[in-house]
Amino acid sequence: MRSFEGLRPIITEHFYMDWLTEFKLQSVIDFQKQQDEKADIMSTSNFINAIMNDIMSQKGLLWGVMDKETKHFVGVAGISNLQSDSPIVYVNVLNISTDAELELIRRIVQFKHQYWPDKNSQFNISPLNDEIKTAIDAL
Repeated sequence: MRSFEGLRPIITEHFYMDWLTEFKLQSVIDFQKQQDEKADIMSTSNFINAIMNDIMSQKGLLWGVMDKETKHFVGVAGISNLQSDSPIVYVNVLNISTDAELELIRRIVQFKHQYWPDKNSQFNISPLNDEIKTAIDAL
């Protein structure tokens, strides 16, 4: 694969996913602060730069996630560790329902199977509850 540029945006029934650089920095800072009260413009900029560096070096594909209805930034989702035999399906979201979170997980897994069908998957999901664990086991 030459470039990951064409692999965005990703649109599901309820979410719009795109590079973090396409979202307002303040929205990403606000998301980061909900998980780390010390998050600021510098730490969030470093976070975005690290993710974009992974995308450019084809180590990962991580997108910011926006709720299509509310237009709120709700998290980060994608696939990391692409150069390993077991890439990591990554979803880190806040303030969405379990069903909505499962929609994201299923779309990322579908995407992973489409582009890297021969690789196994690992999962790094937050928040993670029993319903989500059961759904992941069934994928």
